[in-house]
Amino acid sequence: MRVYFSFLSAALFLTSALPAQEAASPDFFENKVRPVLAANCYSCHSKTAVSGLRVNSREALLKGGTAGPALVPGDPEKSLLITAISHTDPKLKMPMGNKLKPEEIAALTDWVRAGAVWPEAPPAPVKPAAAPGAESADEDLTAEMRNWWSFRPLSKVEVPEPKARGWAKSDIDKFILARLEKEGVQPVAPADRRTLIRRVTLDLTGLPPTPQEVTAFLNDKSPDAYAKLVERLLASPAYGERWGRFWLDVVRYGEDDTRGLAPGGKGHEPYKFAYLFRDWVIRAFNDDMPFDQFVKAHLAADQMDEKQRARLLPALGFLGQGPWYYDLTEPPVARADERHERVDTTTRAFLGLTVGCARCHDHKYDPVSIKDYYALAAVFNATNYHEYPMVPEKTAET
Repeated sequence: MRVYFSFLSAALFLTSALPAQEAASPDFFENKVRPVLAANCYSCHSKTAVSGLRVNSREALLKGGTAGPALVPGDPEKSLLITAISHTDPKLKMPMGNKLKPEEIAALTDWVRAGAVWPEAPPAPVKPAAAPGAESADEDLTAEMRNWWSFRPLSKVEVPEPKARGWAKSDIDKFILARLEKEGVQPVAPADRRTLIRRVTLDLTGLPPTPQEVTAFLNDKSPDAYAKLVERLLASPAYGERWGRFWLDVVRYGEDDTRGLAPGGKGHEPYKFAYLFRDWVIRAFNDDMPFDQFVKAHLAADQMDEKQRARLLPALGFLGQGPWYYDLTEPPVARADERHERVDTTTRAFLGLTVGCARCHDHKYDPVSIKDYYALAAVFNATNYHEYPMVPEKTAET
Protein backbone atom coordinates (compact mmCIF):
# COMPACT_ATOMS: atom_id res chain seq x y z
CA MET A 1 0.00 0.00 0.00
CA ARG A 2 2.42 2.69 -1.29
CA VAL A 3 1.22 6.03 0.02
CA TYR A 4 2.29 9.53 -1.08
CA PHE A 5 -0.04 11.83 0.85
CA SER A 6 -0.89 15.28 -0.48
CA PHE A 7 -3.28 18.04 0.49
CA LEU A 8 -6.79 16.67 0.66
CA SER A 9 -9.90 18.14 -0.80
CA ALA A 10 -13.38 17.65 0.55
CA ALA A 11 -14.59 14.12 -0.03
CA LEU A 12 -17.60 11.92 0.43
CA PHE A 13 -17.09 8.75 2.41
CA LEU A 14 -18.89 5.46 2.56
CA THR A 15 -21.31 5.22 5.41
CA SER A 16 -23.14 2.30 6.91
CA ALA A 17 -25.75 1.60 9.52
CA LEU A 18 -23.51 -0.72 11.51
CA PRO A 19 -23.94 -0.06 15.24
CA ALA A 20 -20.89 1.63 16.75
CA GLN A 21 -20.84 -0.95 19.55
CA GLU A 22 -20.30 -3.78 17.07
CA ALA A 23 -17.61 -1.93 15.12
CA ALA A 24 -15.80 -1.21 18.38
CA SER A 25 -15.62 -4.85 19.43
CA PRO A 26 -12.38 -6.88 19.33
CA ASP A 27 -14.15 -9.55 17.26
CA PHE A 28 -15.03 -7.01 14.58
CA PHE A 29 -11.41 -5.91 14.41
CA GLU A 30 -10.04 -9.45 14.21
CA ASN A 31 -12.60 -10.62 11.62
CA LYS A 32 -13.18 -7.53 9.49
CA VAL A 33 -10.25 -5.14 9.89
CA ARG A 34 -6.96 -6.89 10.60
CA PRO A 35 -7.34 -9.43 7.73
CA VAL A 36 -7.95 -6.60 5.23
CA LEU A 37 -4.92 -4.64 6.41
CA ALA A 38 -2.74 -7.75 6.43
CA ALA A 39 -3.77 -8.93 2.96
CA ASN A 40 -3.57 -5.55 1.24
CA CYS A 41 -1.22 -3.29 3.19
CA TYR A 42 1.38 -5.23 5.16
CA SER A 43 3.61 -6.01 2.18
CA CYS A 44 4.59 -2.32 2.00
CA HIS A 45 3.66 -1.02 5.43
CA SER A 46 4.66 -3.46 8.16
CA LYS A 47 8.25 -4.65 8.15
CA THR A 48 8.90 -2.27 5.27
CA ALA A 49 7.70 1.28 5.92
CA VAL A 50 7.13 2.86 2.53
CA SER A 51 6.77 6.65 2.94
CA GLY A 52 7.54 6.08 6.61
CA LEU A 53 4.15 4.47 7.22
CA ARG A 54 3.37 1.24 9.03
CA VAL A 55 -0.17 -0.05 9.47
CA ASN A 56 0.44 -3.09 11.66
CA SER A 57 -0.43 -1.36 14.93
CA ARG A 58 -2.69 1.43 16.12
CA GLU A 59 0.26 3.43 17.41
CA ALA A 60 1.90 3.23 13.98
CA LEU A 61 -1.26 4.46 12.24
CA LEU A 62 -1.59 7.34 14.70
CA LYS A 63 2.02 8.27 14.11
CA GLY A 64 1.55 8.02 10.35
CA GLY A 65 4.19 8.58 7.72
CA THR A 66 5.82 11.46 5.92
CA ALA A 67 2.43 13.16 5.40
CA GLY A 68 1.35 12.91 9.00
CA PRO A 69 -1.09 10.72 10.95
CA ALA A 70 -2.99 8.16 8.88
CA LEU A 71 -5.70 7.66 11.48
CA VAL A 72 -8.02 10.02 13.34
CA PRO A 73 -10.13 7.81 15.63
CA GLY A 74 -13.81 8.69 15.42
CA ASP A 75 -13.45 10.72 12.22
CA PRO A 76 -13.04 8.72 8.99
CA GLU A 77 -13.30 11.90 6.89
CA LYS A 78 -10.05 13.17 8.41
CA SER A 79 -8.28 9.79 8.30
CA LEU A 80 -5.89 9.50 5.39
CA LEU A 81 -6.21 5.72 5.58
CA ILE A 82 -9.89 5.95 4.62
CA THR A 83 -9.18 8.59 1.97
CA ALA A 84 -6.64 6.28 0.37
CA ILE A 85 -8.80 3.16 0.24
CA SER A 86 -11.93 5.08 -0.84
CA HIS A 87 -10.19 6.55 -3.94
CA THR A 88 -11.88 9.90 -3.33
CA ASP A 89 -8.63 11.75 -3.99
CA PRO A 90 -7.28 11.07 -7.51
CA LYS A 91 -3.71 11.46 -6.21
CA LEU A 92 -4.21 8.99 -3.39
CA LYS A 93 -5.56 5.59 -4.43
CA MET A 94 -4.50 2.60 -2.43
CA PRO A 95 -3.79 -0.25 -2.39
CA MET A 96 -1.96 -0.31 -5.67
CA GLY A 97 -3.80 -2.41 -8.22
CA ASN A 98 -7.40 -3.25 -7.47
CA LYS A 99 -9.58 -1.18 -5.18
CA LEU A 100 -10.82 -2.84 -2.00
CA LYS A 101 -14.27 -4.38 -2.08
CA PRO A 102 -17.11 -2.05 -0.98
CA GLU A 103 -17.77 -4.15 2.11
CA GLU A 104 -14.08 -3.97 3.09
CA ILE A 105 -14.04 -0.18 2.73
CA ALA A 106 -17.26 0.03 4.74
CA ALA A 107 -15.80 -2.15 7.50
CA LEU A 108 -12.66 -0.02 7.83
CA THR A 109 -14.76 3.16 7.78
CA ASP A 110 -17.08 1.83 10.50
CA TRP A 111 -14.06 0.77 12.53
CA VAL A 112 -12.51 4.26 12.39
CA ARG A 113 -15.85 5.93 13.14
CA ALA A 114 -16.27 3.70 16.21
CA GLY A 115 -12.92 4.84 17.59
CA ALA A 116 -10.49 2.52 15.77
CA VAL A 117 -10.38 0.00 18.59
CA TRP A 118 -7.26 -2.15 18.39
CA PRO A 119 -7.10 -4.88 21.07
CA GLU A 120 -4.66 -3.48 23.54
CA ALA A 121 -1.81 -5.21 25.33
CA PRO A 122 0.17 -4.19 28.42
CA PRO A 123 3.48 -2.39 27.90
CA ALA A 124 6.25 -4.56 26.54
CA PRO A 125 8.94 -5.64 29.00
CA VAL A 126 12.25 -3.86 28.67
CA LYS A 127 14.53 -5.89 26.43
CA PRO A 128 18.29 -6.02 26.91
CA ALA A 129 20.17 -4.07 24.29
CA ALA A 130 21.61 -6.09 21.44
CA ALA A 131 25.36 -6.45 21.23
CA PRO A 132 27.05 -3.92 18.92
CA GLY A 133 26.56 -4.98 15.33
CA ALA A 134 24.14 -7.76 16.30
CA GLU A 135 20.73 -8.06 14.71
CA SER A 136 17.65 -7.97 16.91
CA ALA A 137 15.72 -11.19 16.38
CA ASP A 138 12.40 -9.39 16.76
CA GLU A 139 13.16 -5.79 15.91
CA ASP A 140 10.03 -5.60 13.75
CA LEU A 141 7.66 -6.95 16.39
CA THR A 142 5.47 -4.35 18.05
CA ALA A 143 4.67 -4.25 21.75
CA GLU A 144 1.18 -5.49 20.95
CA MET A 145 2.51 -8.49 19.04
CA ARG A 146 4.98 -9.45 21.75
CA ASN A 147 2.33 -9.13 24.45
CA TRP A 148 -0.70 -10.63 22.74
CA TRP A 149 -2.96 -12.24 25.34
CA SER A 150 -2.22 -15.83 24.31
CA PHE A 151 1.56 -15.33 24.65
CA ARG A 152 1.47 -13.93 28.17
CA PRO A 153 1.98 -16.11 31.26
CA LEU A 154 -1.14 -17.28 33.02
CA SER A 155 -2.24 -15.00 35.82
CA LYS A 156 -4.55 -15.65 38.73
CA VAL A 157 -8.10 -14.47 38.08
CA GLU A 158 -10.54 -13.59 40.82
CA VAL A 159 -13.56 -15.87 40.82
CA PRO A 160 -16.78 -13.83 40.50
CA GLU A 161 -19.61 -14.16 42.99
CA PRO A 162 -22.88 -14.23 41.01
CA LYS A 163 -26.18 -13.41 42.67
CA ALA A 164 -27.87 -16.79 42.14
CA ARG A 165 -25.21 -18.82 43.93
CA GLY A 166 -27.29 -21.97 44.23
CA TRP A 167 -26.99 -22.75 40.50
CA ALA A 168 -23.19 -22.80 40.45
CA LYS A 169 -21.55 -26.09 41.48
CA SER A 170 -17.97 -25.06 40.71
CA ASP A 171 -15.82 -22.00 40.04
CA ILE A 172 -16.28 -22.52 36.30
CA ASP A 173 -20.04 -22.39 36.83
CA LYS A 174 -19.58 -19.07 38.66
CA PHE A 175 -17.86 -17.53 35.64
CA ILE A 176 -20.63 -18.76 33.36
CA LEU A 177 -23.40 -17.59 35.67
CA ALA A 178 -21.81 -14.17 36.18
CA ARG A 179 -21.74 -13.64 32.42
CA LEU A 180 -25.33 -14.86 32.05
CA GLU A 181 -26.44 -12.41 34.72
CA LYS A 182 -24.53 -9.61 33.00
CA GLU A 183 -26.37 -10.36 29.75
CA GLY A 184 -29.71 -10.78 31.51
CA VAL A 185 -29.99 -14.43 30.50
CA GLN A 186 -31.45 -17.09 32.77
CA PRO A 187 -29.58 -20.42 33.01
CA VAL A 188 -31.44 -23.44 31.69
CA ALA A 189 -33.02 -25.86 34.10
CA PRO A 190 -31.00 -28.97 35.07
CA ALA A 191 -31.40 -31.93 32.71
CA ASP A 192 -33.42 -34.90 33.88
CA ARG A 193 -31.43 -37.98 34.89
CA ARG A 194 -32.22 -39.95 31.75
CA THR A 195 -30.94 -37.08 29.58
CA LEU A 196 -27.94 -36.61 31.84
CA ILE A 197 -26.63 -40.16 31.54
CA ARG A 198 -27.12 -40.10 27.77
CA ARG A 199 -25.19 -36.84 27.40
CA VAL A 200 -22.26 -37.72 29.65
CA THR A 201 -21.89 -41.23 28.22
CA LEU A 202 -21.83 -39.94 24.65
CA ASP A 203 -19.40 -37.17 25.63
CA LEU A 204 -16.89 -39.43 27.36
CA THR A 205 -17.11 -42.65 25.35
CA GLY A 206 -18.81 -41.74 22.08
CA LEU A 207 -21.35 -44.49 22.75
CA PRO A 208 -24.91 -44.35 24.07
CA PRO A 209 -25.58 -45.93 27.47
CA THR A 210 -27.06 -49.41 27.52
CA PRO A 211 -30.62 -49.87 28.86
CA GLN A 212 -29.16 -51.62 31.89
CA GLU A 213 -26.83 -48.67 32.60
CA VAL A 214 -29.71 -46.22 32.32
CA THR A 215 -31.85 -48.24 34.70
CA ALA A 216 -29.03 -48.57 37.23
CA PHE A 217 -28.40 -44.82 37.19
CA LEU A 218 -32.10 -43.97 37.55
CA ASN A 219 -32.35 -46.31 40.53
CA ASP A 220 -29.24 -44.95 42.24
CA LYS A 221 -30.58 -42.37 44.70
CA SER A 222 -27.26 -41.66 46.41
CA PRO A 223 -26.10 -38.00 46.37
CA ASP A 224 -22.90 -38.94 44.51
CA ALA A 225 -24.63 -41.00 41.81
CA TYR A 226 -23.55 -38.65 39.03
CA ALA A 227 -19.96 -38.47 40.29
CA LYS A 228 -19.79 -42.27 40.37
CA LEU A 229 -21.13 -42.39 36.80
CA VAL A 230 -18.46 -40.00 35.57
CA GLU A 231 -15.68 -41.92 37.34
CA ARG A 232 -16.89 -45.19 35.82
CA LEU A 233 -16.89 -43.71 32.32
CA LEU A 234 -13.43 -42.17 32.77
CA ALA A 235 -12.13 -45.58 33.84
CA SER A 236 -13.59 -47.23 30.73
CA PRO A 237 -11.20 -48.15 27.86
CA ALA A 238 -13.74 -46.47 25.57
CA TYR A 239 -12.78 -43.10 27.09
CA GLY A 240 -9.24 -43.25 25.68
CA GLU A 241 -10.50 -44.57 22.36
CA ARG A 242 -12.99 -41.73 22.10
CA TRP A 243 -10.76 -38.82 23.09
CA GLY A 244 -7.55 -40.29 21.69
CA ARG A 245 -9.14 -40.08 18.25
CA PHE A 246 -9.37 -36.30 18.53
CA TRP A 247 -5.67 -36.05 19.33
CA LEU A 248 -4.77 -38.44 16.52
CA ASP A 249 -6.57 -36.09 14.13
CA VAL A 250 -4.56 -33.14 15.45
CA VAL A 251 -1.25 -34.95 14.85
CA ARG A 252 -2.35 -36.24 11.39
CA TYR A 253 -2.15 -39.93 12.32
CA GLY A 254 -2.07 -42.20 9.29
CA GLU A 255 -0.99 -45.75 8.53
CA ASP A 256 -0.05 -45.43 4.84
CA ASP A 257 3.37 -44.62 3.43
CA THR A 258 3.33 -42.34 0.37
CA ARG A 259 6.37 -43.98 -1.21
CA GLY A 260 3.96 -45.74 -3.57
CA LEU A 261 3.33 -42.41 -5.28
CA ALA A 262 6.93 -42.21 -6.43
CA PRO A 263 7.80 -43.29 -10.00
CA GLY A 264 7.81 -47.07 -10.16
CA GLY A 265 6.16 -47.34 -6.76
CA LYS A 266 3.97 -50.22 -5.69
CA GLY A 267 1.03 -48.19 -4.46
CA HIS A 268 0.35 -47.19 -0.88
CA GLU A 269 2.29 -49.28 1.60
CA PRO A 270 1.29 -49.38 5.28
CA TYR A 271 3.49 -48.27 8.13
CA LYS A 272 3.67 -51.67 9.79
CA PHE A 273 4.19 -50.29 13.26
CA ALA A 274 2.02 -47.17 13.12
CA TYR A 275 -0.58 -48.78 15.34
CA LEU A 276 1.87 -48.67 18.25
CA PHE A 277 1.64 -44.88 18.28
CA ARG A 278 -2.15 -45.05 18.06
CA ASP A 279 -2.35 -47.48 20.97
CA TRP A 280 0.13 -45.41 23.00
CA VAL A 281 -2.06 -42.31 22.65
CA ILE A 282 -5.14 -44.27 23.76
CA ARG A 283 -3.29 -45.66 26.79
CA ALA A 284 -1.98 -42.20 27.68
CA PHE A 285 -5.53 -40.88 27.84
CA ASN A 286 -6.75 -43.85 29.84
CA ASP A 287 -3.79 -43.65 32.22
CA ASP A 288 -4.29 -39.89 32.70
CA MET A 289 -0.67 -39.22 31.73
CA PRO A 290 0.45 -35.71 32.78
CA PHE A 291 0.28 -33.44 29.75
CA ASP A 292 3.86 -32.19 30.06
CA GLN A 293 5.11 -35.77 29.89
CA PHE A 294 2.71 -36.47 27.01
CA VAL A 295 4.16 -33.57 25.00
CA LYS A 296 7.80 -34.36 25.76
CA ALA A 297 7.34 -37.98 24.71
CA HIS A 298 6.06 -36.92 21.28
CA LEU A 299 9.25 -34.98 20.61
CA ALA A 300 11.99 -36.63 22.65
CA ALA A 301 10.93 -39.97 24.14
CA ASP A 302 14.37 -41.39 23.35
CA GLN A 303 15.98 -38.71 25.52
CA MET A 304 13.76 -39.16 28.57
CA ASP A 305 14.23 -41.21 31.73
CA GLU A 306 15.76 -44.53 30.72
CA LYS A 307 13.50 -46.43 33.11
CA GLN A 308 10.43 -45.13 31.28
CA ARG A 309 11.91 -45.09 27.78
CA ALA A 310 10.43 -48.37 26.56
CA ARG A 311 7.00 -47.23 27.68
CA LEU A 312 7.35 -43.84 26.00
CA LEU A 313 9.18 -44.67 22.76
CA PRO A 314 6.03 -45.34 20.70
CA ALA A 315 5.22 -41.63 21.07
CA LEU A 316 7.97 -40.88 18.54
CA GLY A 317 5.59 -42.20 15.93
CA PHE A 318 4.36 -38.61 15.90
CA LEU A 319 7.52 -37.61 14.04
CA GLY A 320 7.99 -40.78 12.04
CA GLN A 321 4.55 -41.35 10.58
CA GLY A 322 4.31 -38.04 8.75
CA PRO A 323 4.75 -37.85 4.98
CA TRP A 324 7.98 -38.90 3.28
CA TYR A 325 8.45 -37.73 -0.30
CA TYR A 326 11.35 -39.97 -1.37
CA ASP A 327 12.03 -39.32 -5.06
CA LEU A 328 8.82 -37.44 -5.82
CA THR A 329 11.02 -34.40 -6.39
CA GLU A 330 14.67 -33.36 -6.09
CA PRO A 331 16.13 -34.76 -2.83
CA PRO A 332 16.95 -31.38 -1.24
CA VAL A 333 13.43 -30.15 -1.96
CA ALA A 334 11.88 -33.37 -0.66
CA ARG A 335 13.88 -33.17 2.57
CA ALA A 336 12.93 -29.51 3.06
CA ASP A 337 9.26 -30.31 2.47
CA GLU A 338 9.39 -33.17 4.98
CA ARG A 339 10.97 -30.96 7.65
CA HIS A 340 8.46 -28.22 6.88
CA GLU A 341 5.63 -30.65 7.53
CA ARG A 342 7.13 -31.49 10.95
CA VAL A 343 7.45 -27.81 11.85
CA ASP A 344 3.92 -27.06 10.71
CA THR A 345 2.30 -30.02 12.47
CA THR A 346 4.28 -29.60 15.69
CA THR A 347 3.50 -25.91 16.05
CA ARG A 348 -0.15 -26.30 15.12
CA ALA A 349 -0.57 -29.13 17.63
CA PHE A 350 1.37 -27.73 20.58
CA LEU A 351 1.38 -23.96 20.04
CA GLY A 352 -1.86 -23.40 18.16
CA LEU A 353 0.08 -21.29 15.62
CA THR A 354 0.55 -21.56 11.87
CA VAL A 355 4.32 -21.17 12.08
CA GLY A 356 4.59 -22.83 8.66
CA CYS A 357 3.48 -19.51 7.15
CA ALA A 358 6.91 -18.11 8.03
CA ARG A 359 8.67 -20.47 5.63
CA CYS A 360 8.55 -17.78 2.94
CA HIS A 361 8.06 -14.54 4.89
CA ASP A 362 7.58 -13.16 8.38
CA HIS A 363 4.17 -14.21 9.68
CA LYS A 364 1.44 -11.75 8.71
CA TYR A 365 -0.52 -12.09 11.96
CA ASP A 366 1.57 -13.72 14.67
CA PRO A 367 4.97 -12.63 16.05
CA VAL A 368 6.89 -15.33 14.19
CA SER A 369 9.73 -14.34 11.89
CA ILE A 370 11.22 -16.29 8.99
CA LYS A 371 14.35 -16.51 11.14
CA ASP A 372 12.33 -18.26 13.86
CA TYR A 373 10.95 -20.72 11.32
CA TYR A 374 14.33 -21.82 9.99
CA ALA A 375 15.78 -22.04 13.50
CA LEU A 376 13.08 -24.60 14.31
CA ALA A 377 13.35 -26.33 10.94
CA ALA A 378 17.06 -26.80 11.62
CA VAL A 379 16.20 -28.83 14.72
CA PHE A 380 14.18 -31.29 12.67
CA ASN A 381 16.79 -31.27 9.92
CA ALA A 382 19.40 -32.40 12.45
CA THR A 383 17.16 -35.22 13.68
CA ASN A 384 17.95 -38.70 12.41
CA TYR A 385 15.02 -40.94 11.59
CA HIS A 386 15.31 -44.69 12.00
CA GLU A 387 12.76 -47.46 12.25
CA TYR A 388 13.06 -49.49 15.42
CA PRO A 389 10.52 -52.36 15.42
CA MET A 390 9.13 -52.78 18.91
CA VAL A 391 7.31 -56.04 18.24
CA PRO A 392 8.21 -59.07 16.08
CA GLU A 393 7.37 -58.60 12.40
CA LYS A 394 4.90 -61.51 12.51
CA THR A 395 2.99 -59.71 15.25
CA ALA A 396 2.85 -56.54 13.17
CA GLU A 397 1.56 -58.44 10.14
CA THR A 398 -1.31 -59.90 12.13
